[in-house]
Amino acid sequence: MRQYMKPAAPTFRIGLSGCAGGLEAISSSRLLDLAEQAEALGFEGLWLNEEHFQGSIVEVEGRRCLSPLVLASAMLARTRRLRIGFSVLLLALHHPVRLAEEIATLDVISDGRVDFGISRGANPRYLEVYGIDPESANISFQPRLEFLFEAWQDRKVPFGENSYSIEPKPVQKPHPPVFIGTYTEETAAWAARQGHAIICHGITNMANQRRMMRAFKDAGGDVTRVPFGRFVYVSETDASAREELWPTVLKLAGRLKGFGLFNRKGILTEGDLDPEVFYREMVIAGSPETCARRFLELHDELGITYLNALSAFFGFLPFDLLDRSLTLLGREVRPRVEQALTSRLTA
Repeated sequence: MRQYMKPAAPTFRIGLSGCAGGLEAISSSRLLDLAEQAEALGFEGLWLNEEHFQGSIVEVEGRRCLSPLVLASAMLARTRRLRIGFSVLLLALHHPVRLAEEIATLDVISDGRVDFGISRGANPRYLEVYGIDPESANISFQPRLEFLFEAWQDRKVPFGENSYSIEPKPVQKPHPPVFIGTYTEETAAWAARQGHAIICHGITNMANQRRMMRAFKDAGGDVTRVPFGRFVYVSETDASAREELWPTVLKLAGRLKGFGLFNRKGILTEGDLDPEVFYREMVIAGSPETCARRFLELHDELGITYLNALSAFFGFLPFDLLDRSLTLLGREVRPRVEQALTSRLTA
């Protein structure tokens, strides 16, 4: 049995957002190769999002929808250490028995390398197509989550007059680590009281990131467990980073404005999608030295030790730039941050 535990300081972990970050916009073979590359570069894990109705023959750039559970299975088969998480699965769209079976199966075949990220799944388009009443999605979230925990215990679960053991049971005990996706302080505080972590999505501006982290910490949450999302691009110099990334920023800011995300409270404002503001406030970009410094500033302000890098910029970043940025992030930036944290502890 594998107990999941908080890593000892001063480990600085970096994860990569997969579907959320658009890594799935590249070809399937390259995508699986990239999982191996991420492992070789020392990244903590890949986080896969559940999306629907995005990407088609008329959208030549940007993210593509792939089944996160199927993709996770393929990535886990190609790696030996890398963790695969979900950021997030939409609980309202899944039958709880089937979801319990599939998450546990992934955990078994990977020897306990699954991080279970989950949210209500309140996207009205998704709920409409799946035939789910929005109010029921909100009401059923906590009972469904509790059912999953019950299903993963070493005992039978009652169904009417009968009881059944939902198989398999996960390797990690009592269950895979739980990460709650939310934009509300109430849910962040609830997650902390339940002993879960939250996911701070990189699409959120820093004012809202701070708000969520404060609510989580004030309720007793361990901020070092939170995957903290930011768009990240590393180049040789600050000047080359801006020059190389700027066309991608223009495309992505325009695409996000078209989504109307600024109309959803607690995520972005329309001003955040001005390209200059987006680059300055939503993106960590520059030389390895600059990126390491900005990561350390986040650590000093918020206590984070887990950066979840949206490195593909929702699939708009050309692959050659993505490949080089990931290499610099793993080989140049991460060691700098870990060395700085170690020096502070031993000073």
